[in-house]
Amino acid sequence: MEKRLLLIDATGLIFRAFYVIRGLTAPDGTPVNAVFGLVRILLKVFKDYQCCGCALVFDAGTDTFRKEQFSDYKANRAAPPDDLRPQFALSIEAAEATGAPVYCIRGFEADDVIATIARHSCEQNLKVSILTGDRDILQLLDGNVEVLLMKGAGEYKRYDEQLFTEDFGIPVTRYVDYKALMGDTSDNIPGVPGIGPKTAAQLIARHGKLETLYANIDMVKPDRVRMLLKEHRESVFRWRDLVTLRSDVEVEYDFHGRVMPDFSSPKLNAFLERLGFNRIRDDAAKLGDLQPAESPLAGAS
Repeated sequence: MEKRLLLIDATGLIFRAFYVIRGLTAPDGTPVNAVFGLVRILLKVFKDYQCCGCALVFDAGTDTFRKEQFSDYKANRAAPPDDLRPQFALSIEAAEATGAPVYCIRGFEADDVIATIARHSCEQNLKVSILTGDRDILQLLDGNVEVLLMKGAGEYKRYDEQLFTEDFGIPVTRYVDYKALMGDTSDNIPGVPGIGPKTAAQLIARHGKLETLYANIDMVKPDRVRMLLKEHRESVFRWRDLVTLRSDVEVEYDFHGRVMPDFSSPKLNAFLERLGFNRIRDDAAKLGDLQPAESPLAGAS
């Protein structure tokens, strides 16, 4: 079996689980629907998907460098619901109880941490799969990296470079240029007003990266689009910087330590019992410890 690392955007899974499963509480009354959903997704993924190592990555819940660069970044997002807030810490506790590598780095988004670990993994001659609900991760696609884009709470669409080009009409290397032009309403990034996904894709497909587009600006038609691009020239490069993921976060992945979860660990068993997850506790115990006696990534490089 090829050596493949599975990187999981756990925060994204928490939000998805929260809105799919409602009304579940622990014996002490704490809301735990998102935690339950996260654990259930993890059990399904590790049962169905073949990998030799993993990492579960969480947002730190603090302002990141992007907020410093653009004060309105994600300013349109409402605060998490009151019954979701205590579940972030519980979800991290659940992940850590499996013994699998868990990361939560202040000042950076989970996507940046994932991008960094993916780069380190490829340098170790490993293949990488990324489970996420965030399309921004698609910019990491290459011959060694695939993206499992969540569809609903438990299914995903597998993206490689070919499928990306078929769906978007542009090469993946130009995804950040495309996003800079069209903006991103979910992150409150304006883009170029009046340029939507279709026009952005046409511009990138015809001209390539932003530098080439602006070098040939007088060739852009229609006139309305050319004038919009000229008017917002300075800001569009700023938006590209914002949507580009960082791969230089100070994070170390131990390729020779525990790289797979132990779903039968006493710590996880006690955690699940405390939250009243009796059935899922039994399912976890059956899946057991996925870490072989010798680290499956040892000697990857």
